[in-house]
Amino acid sequence: MTKSASLRLAVGRFHPLSDDHVRALEDWRGEGNLIVVVVGAHMPRSSRYPFTAEEQVVMLQSVGFEAVAIEDALLPAERVVQLTAIGENAPLLSFDAGYGDELQGLWVSELTLADPEISQKTAVQRAAWLNGDTFIDVGEQVRRVMDRVLDADTYRALAEEHAYIEAYHQSWSVAPYPPVHVTVDALIRKDDRVLLIKRGGLPGRGQWALPGGFLDPHETVFAAALRELQEETGLSLSERQALQRLKGQRVFDQPERSARGRTISHVFYFDLSGMDLPALEAGDDAAALKWTGVDCALKMRAHMFEDHYLMLHHFLSTDA
Repeated sequence: MTKSASLRLAVGRFHPLSDDHVRALEDWRGEGNLIVVVVGAHMPRSSRYPFTAEEQVVMLQSVGFEAVAIEDALLPAERVVQLTAIGENAPLLSFDAGYGDELQGLWVSELTLADPEISQKTAVQRAAWLNGDTFIDVGEQVRRVMDRVLDADTYRALAEEHAYIEAYHQSWSVAPYPPVHVTVDALIRKDDRVLLIKRGGLPGRGQWALPGGFLDPHETVFAAALRELQEETGLSLSERQALQRLKGQRVFDQPERSARGRTISHVFYFDLSGMDLPALEAGDDAAALKWTGVDCALKMRAHMFEDHYLMLHHFLSTDA
C-alpha cells in the first residue's frame, strides 16, 4: 500500500470531525485514490481536545475513511518517521498549521495545508457547544459517536474546564500584548520510580502531572522548580543537593502546548536514587501524589496533563 502512487495521507485533530473536514478530505482523496487519515495527537481528554484519538478514528471510519492514530511527537523529525511508516512519499494534507510549518522541508513529497478557516470554524462551534449550544456542523454518524462517548458527567466536566479557560483568557484581555507565561516542572526519579502529582484544580483536574507551577517575578527558573517541588510534595532540596542530582533540563515551548495560552516550561530532571527521603504529602494545588514505576509512567499517556507525558518520555525513554 505504501508504494502505491494513488495513496494520499491527511493528518490533523478532529474535535469533532466536522462537515467541513469531511468535504476537504473528500476533495483531497479525489477520484480513484486511497486516503489514510492520521489522527495526529494522542492527548488526554480536555475542553480543547474533547475526544480521544480512538474516538476520532471511529468518527472518521463512520463516514467511510480509513483512519489510524499516532502518538504525539516532540520533534518534527519524529513526526516524519511516523508518517513515513504509514505512507512513504505520499502527498500529505495537514489540517494543523503548526504541523504543516514544522514539516516544511522535511516531507519529501507534496505537502498541502488545509484551509485554516476549517479549524477556526470548528473551534468556534466547539466553544459554543461547550457553552450549551448544539454543534451544528457535524453529520448524523459523527453526532451519534459524540453522544455515545460523552456521558453527561464527562460533558459537564469539559464545560466547566472550558468556562475556566475562557475566564482565564478574559482576565488577560486588557493586557497591552498577548501574555507569555513561564512555568517550571520537576521530574523526580528515585531508583525505578518517578514522583507524580494529581492535579486538584483546573485545567486538567484529576490528571497526573509533574510537580510544577508558575515562575515568580523575583526568582530564577531553577529556584522556582525547587520551590514548586516543595510546595506540592513537601520534598525540600537545597540548591547544592539539586545541582548534584541534576541529570538534565529542557525547555518545552511548542506554541500550542497549553490551553491557557503561550506557555513556556523549563523542566528539570533530578535523580535522587540512593537518597533517604521523608514521607511526602500532597500540598498546594496537588490533590494527591504517588511514586510510580518508570515502566508504568511511560504507559500513562492518556492520563497525563497536556504535554507532561512528552516530558516524561523525553527524559526516561533513554534512561529507563
